[in-house]
This record gives sequence, structure tokens and C-alpha cells, in this order.
Amino acid sequence: MCLRFAALERKLGEIDRARAIYAHASQFCDPRTNPEFWAEWHSFEIDTGSEDTFREMLRIKRSVQAQFNTEASYLAAQALAARQGAAKNVEEDVASDPMAAAERQLGGGKAGPSFVSAKQQAAPKGGDDEPPQPASPQAVGNADEIHISDEDI
Repeated sequence: MCLRFAALERKLGEIDRARAIYAHASQFCDPRTNPEFWAEWHSFEIDTGSEDTFREMLRIKRSVQAQFNTEASYLAAQALAARQGAAKNVEEDVASDPMAAAERQLGGGKAGPSFVSAKQQAAPKGGDDEPPQPASPQAVGNADEIHISDEDI
């Protein structure tokens, strides 16, 4: 409906009003699921807009895509698709996004961020009057480090 309304405003010569309609409708159209909306707005800006309005359209497109990427329903659907073996869609998205491809290459193909396990366990605390001792001589990181107990503060 918004596309038809914007086309009507364009026919009437109200280019700014049509642009405002596109901007309003963009918040409801995910660029991956509604490419026809974004293609029409793209052609509209090429025909009637300037470099600044075209950049504004691209900025709005990136922010809308980021909004849909962080929605819980979208993330849940992506996780379900990944579990069912539909990794082709995810790889197509990564191919179109060079930053995601770089993160995937850096992470070794892991599904998401992971935690790094500790290399040593914390030393058990001694009595109140003796400072804590390091677990081993290799664990000493700074020989000049000053140990202050909680009572001295």
C-alpha cells in the first residue's frame, strides 16, 4: 500500500512526500524478505534524488537490516534453520556481508562467541594476616606487584 501511495505522490509531483512515505514504510520491510520495496526505492532515488538522498536511503537500509538482525524472533528463526541444516541461507548472508565473512574466518566457523577457560585456578585464601600466595612460581606475572589486604584500605 505504501508503494502505491508513494507512486501516487510521485505522479502528483510531490517528491519529498513520496520520499517520506518510503522512509516510513522502510521500518516494516526487511531488506532480505522484501527486496522489491528496496529496489523500487533505489530506482526512485536514482531517478529523482540527489547523492545526499541516495546516501540517506542506504543509511536507512543498513539501520533497518541491523534492526531485523537483532530482533528475537528473527534470531530464533535463524537458530532453528541452522539446527535443521538450512545453512545455505546463512552462507548467502555471509557472502553478501564482508564483515560477517571476516568474523567467520577469524572465528574458525564457530556458531557464536565462546568463553575462554581459565589457565589456572585461583589460589585458596589463607588466614586473615597472611597474604595470598600464587599457585605456582610460573603464575607470577609481575614481581614488583604490591599486595594490599582489604584491612589496609
